[in-house]
Amino acid sequence: VNGTSVARVSPPGPLHCLKLILEKEGPRSLFRGLGPNLVGVAPSRAIYFGAYSTAKEKLNGVLEPDSTQVHMLSAGMAGTDVFFTTFLNRKTRKCLTNIS
Repeated sequence: VNGTSVARVSPPGPLHCLKLILEKEGPRSLFRGLGPNLVGVAPSRAIYFGAYSTAKEKLNGVLEPDSTQVHMLSAGMAGTDVFFTTFLNRKTRKCLTNIS
């Protein structure tokens, strides 16, 4: 290692990778797998925003309207709701698949 030069090779950046993907696989390949992800994420996001909106509406009547406390508590309640909804849904699905 003493006295010899070592050429450093930097890894390709994201734009280089994007260019290679577009050249080899085409633009449709960028969206491959998007459908199942949207199907999985959309319901939990809908539950979250619905729960957040409802909690915020209710808490605005109890606490100072649109205060930091209202936003923080609403977000916490919505997050808890989504966690338990998706957790119980997965648990139920797992139980039902084991029965069949």
